[in-house]
Amino acid sequence: MSTEDEMMNEIYRMLGTSDTKKLADIIHARISELGIPNMHLAKILNIPRSTFDRTLKQIEEGVIDGLAFFDILKICQFFNISVEDIAKIYVSSLKPENVSQLEIAKKANFLYRKFDLKGLKDIGFISSLTDIVAIEKRFLTFFNLNSLYDYEEEVGGVLYSKTKKKSAADEMKEMWVKCAILQFQKVNNTNEYDKEKLLALIPKIRPYTRYEEKGFLTVIQALYNIGITVIVQRYLAKTQVRGATFVVDEKPCIVITDFNKSYPTLWFALMHELYHVLYDLDALKTWKFHTSGEEEGTTKQIESDLFNEDYADYFAREMLFPKEKLEFIKQHINTPSLVDQYAKEHAIHPSLIYAFYVFDENLQGRSKFANYQKYFTSSDKALKVVKTNPWDKASIYEEIEKIKAILTT
Repeated sequence: MSTEDEMMNEIYRMLGTSDTKKLADIIHARISELGIPNMHLAKILNIPRSTFDRTLKQIEEGVIDGLAFFDILKICQFFNISVEDIAKIYVSSLKPENVSQLEIAKKANFLYRKFDLKGLKDIGFISSLTDIVAIEKRFLTFFNLNSLYDYEEEVGGVLYSKTKKKSAADEMKEMWVKCAILQFQKVNNTNEYDKEKLLALIPKIRPYTRYEEKGFLTVIQALYNIGITVIVQRYLAKTQVRGATFVVDEKPCIVITDFNKSYPTLWFALMHELYHVLYDLDALKTWKFHTSGEEEGTTKQIESDLFNEDYADYFAREMLFPKEKLEFIKQHINTPSLVDQYAKEHAIHPSLIYAFYVFDENLQGRSKFANYQKYFTSSDKALKVVKTNPWDKASIYEEIEKIKAILTT
């Protein structure tokens, strides 16, 4: 628990304390003991006499609004009242409306520490950065929570350090990961994962790239039937995630984003993540999830020791379109009819041939993207029936029901 949380919990404990002595009673008792007139006290403490008298009167009446806390502090220091006691007495004197404002401030503190609210406003998840009541209601409804503070434990488990200071990108990624885990938990794929069946299925995937509208859907339904749940979600700004592999309830799960909305990227990302399912499952059971496509950082450096992205990329490339096949057709790359015919003969969508060619050229320092961009088919057709977007729904459970329908229909 952070220092801020401990302090707020202590304040709320104080609010529930009924036997705290009133500050006015303590001050009057001390004045009587010392026998010092108010005018002398005001002069000693360098507080104008009128201000001093008004402060004592307000303290006596329990009206703390507008009081200068520094003046109270000086008075209490003179009478040897500790700062801790001042705080306790001050808090115990709060009116109900003050307590309500304090609760809103506490919730605002939680929301701004746990989420990238600006980023969430940019994607339309929330409509205001200042209406804390409305923001709280949005989160409670979306996650079906009874309390805002239940988010930590009830949404996606506890995966992140509570003490590490996080950037806006970290906060956005944390929410993305937690939402993914919650969706996998509620989809609850009851099919047992079978590695041998996955090994048998992978070589059969490539031909489905040729069917833009239903090919990807057919493949993720087949994966679901052998215990691997795949969902495709809208890319969330700042997350830098192209895809991710999870282990949820001992089952492998994959999220693919519509990052750059490219048809070749969609298939490459899926095959890349399937490599992690095949060969990194034990590490994932400890690590819980692994994201692909992020910029380098401390966490990514730690992950790189466990998950070899180069191997995953090589695997994806070879399973979809081996390099030796590209060696032949690249000399005809500027003749679309020949590329299309070659793609048909090798049961692959032609956009992947162009994508791998451009990638190889880039590795040699030759940028060819602009020349062949027109052949990079959009993923829109493929994603029309499989992509989900929980961020624009009233509740994430609406999207979970949609995912179940996609995978089991």
